[in-house]
Amino acid sequence: MFKNLKPLRNLILLIGYPLFVIVTIGFFITPYFKGYLKEVLAFSLLTGVFLSVILLINGNKKRNYFSLFTLIILTILAVLKLSFYVNYGVKISASALYVIFETNSTEASEFLTQYLNIKVLGIVLIALVPFFYLLYNKYFKDSSFFKNLEFNNKYLNSISFKVLYVIFIFGAIVVIHFKLREENLLINSYYAYIDYSVTKANLKKNLAQPHSHYIKDVSSNKEQQTYIVIIGESTSSWHMQLYGYERETNPLLSKLKDEMVLFNKVISPNVHTIVSLDKILTQSSFKDPFKIENTSIVQLANEAGFSTYWISNQRPVGLHESIPTLIGSAANNTYFLNTNNGQDIIYDDVIFPTLKRVLNSQQEKKMIFIHLIGTHGAYNNRYPKTFDYFKDDSINGKTLSKYKVQKVNEYDNAIRYNDSIVYSVIQNVKAKNENSFVLYFSDHGDEVYDTMDLEGHNEYHGTKPMYEIPFVLWTSKTYKNTNTHFENFKNYTERKYILEDFIHSFSDLSEIQYKGYDSTKSIFNEAFIERPRLIRKGKDYDKK
Repeated sequence: MFKNLKPLRNLILLIGYPLFVIVTIGFFITPYFKGYLKEVLAFSLLTGVFLSVILLINGNKKRNYFSLFTLIILTILAVLKLSFYVNYGVKISASALYVIFETNSTEASEFLTQYLNIKVLGIVLIALVPFFYLLYNKYFKDSSFFKNLEFNNKYLNSISFKVLYVIFIFGAIVVIHFKLREENLLINSYYAYIDYSVTKANLKKNLAQPHSHYIKDVSSNKEQQTYIVIIGESTSSWHMQLYGYERETNPLLSKLKDEMVLFNKVISPNVHTIVSLDKILTQSSFKDPFKIENTSIVQLANEAGFSTYWISNQRPVGLHESIPTLIGSAANNTYFLNTNNGQDIIYDDVIFPTLKRVLNSQQEKKMIFIHLIGTHGAYNNRYPKTFDYFKDDSINGKTLSKYKVQKVNEYDNAIRYNDSIVYSVIQNVKAKNENSFVLYFSDHGDEVYDTMDLEGHNEYHGTKPMYEIPFVLWTSKTYKNTNTHFENFKNYTERKYILEDFIHSFSDLSEIQYKGYDSTKSIFNEAFIERPRLIRKGKDYDKK
């Protein structure tokens, strides 16, 4: 019975190597190894399932091919799991998978830039050791390792043992599915993608249409109105002069400070563009992220009789149509001005020829949405050379490497350029001397070595610079004169507000009434009530 077991030993060593990597490297990189034991157990069961399937296969050639396939799959899974722990200190969650499914090339390239580092490359090299060994055997020893996987042991190939393999496979899959689903990347990815696909189909069916079945009794003023909502990208209030930053990153908007209202305690609901704008621009929320009977602010403006315009400097289609693209496509007029990848040189001044044409159009009621590339990484590709203003060799009060100082300089230069864009939009609207407002906010911010050793954004660290964003309102004299409640706005600047309730503030500001509007969720309304600002995993932002 115990003769000719060398092939089994070789197979276990080969297929079990990714598990060995999971256990040994995980011991050093996971913050809580006791909790990590579930990951080890799930991976052990998955390895056992693959091993049992291999033992069920008749024919050495088929067994060899499937063994190699198994090794590839398990190695990929091990690298993904460990690299996620290296970068974020946690396992891959369904929310992370949702962002991956929905991501466009801009998000993907930025993610890979931040994700791949020397530690991850080290894990990859360690995980590839079996492949190096197999290649060595094939090309330098003139023999194949797989020849030693040929099973001649009659007991291992017997019907009784094969029944045991099947029982183990069934039992392991049941345990993984019901007890360790979140630790199994294959199953977790499958169900996350199913949920994502259903949600995306509902969004496309509802939010991409000009009119919504889920909004009733809409009314608004019929007089001339020109309203603009500017959606920024990756811009944190922590690096804005308007919000007390020590550098002059807002020299132009600072000139208009007396004409604007700055809200100081506004946060984004998420730190990734896709999931953030899904909540900001629609009725989705943390408690109801997959809202079926949903409506966007674009559809609301359509129903209120506005001629709507969506001017975007973000690429409309990546691996999938993104949620902002679907929402924007509901506008009466859409202009997608950018066809480049996110790492390419992209400047936001391309919006102005289109914006000027729209402002000069004859429609009485105009609602214009502008989606900027903003300060999205790579920061140095977001501003022309004329805005290469900050060139310091060190940052006051911070001990940073030369590389990190350069990144802070580039981010601040990008914000200074963004300042000129928002200022120019206001100046263009101001020149029309009409009943108008310009509201500017960002989808989320970036951490640029402010509170931790990190550049960019991810929900696993979720630092304050990632959540805390500018929320700036400029209004014309006509708007101030015709909206008597405007005078109260400056009393509301310290309200704690999360932008998942933005549709109610948008309605208030635009004087749109509809069934479902809640004045207690509008930052511009005297009836506003502060609520717990729930972010990832239901944490109260003000208590974290």
